[in-house]
Amino acid sequence: MRAFVAIPLPSSFTDWLRTYRTIFASTVPRLRLVPVASCHITLRFLGELLDEQIDDAVERLSLLAMPETSVVLDRFGVFRRDGHPTVLWIGPGVVSQALTSLAAKIDLSLSGLGSNGRTERFAPHVTLGRFAPGTRDDEVAAIQAGSAEPCVVPVTDIVLYESVMGQGHPVYIARASVRLAPFAE
Repeated sequence: MRAFVAIPLPSSFTDWLRTYRTIFASTVPRLRLVPVASCHITLRFLGELLDEQIDDAVERLSLLAMPETSVVLDRFGVFRRDGHPTVLWIGPGVVSQALTSLAAKIDLSLSGLGSNGRTERFAPHVTLGRFAPGTRDDEVAAIQAGSAEPCVVPVTDIVLYESVMGQGHPVYIARASVRLAPFAE
């Protein structure tokens, strides 16, 4: 199965996103929005993970003993390919040490599992939409320069997802969830 580990988004994200969908539709009509159910913050892409490795991955994740934290999504950004805008995302303006540490520990603990050998720098974000080919920079400039109302995402669980490719957007199925340690009082 094609797998990744991610932070699920709270139901409040749906309300937060509803505010921006109208703005996006009027600003960049050729932006194909991602379904809210597909939104998450990827911590580690695993690639192809054998079914017999799922229990091992979940066990490794459960041994992390990482504390809960939170992420504040407050900055829009655009990924580009060959200089052209391809993806609209929302992410934290400041990436906390706790989140960076969580991603690094997940990377280390899942070493050797899955087919993903890439070692890209951790850049937490939520993909909001994909730009149609030919979208111009001036069409996305207003969104990228605009400010985002902060959306606080509590990080209490991490989820091992299966990505099922098909027509349109992939479907993400939660295969296992691991609870992080509660905040220390």
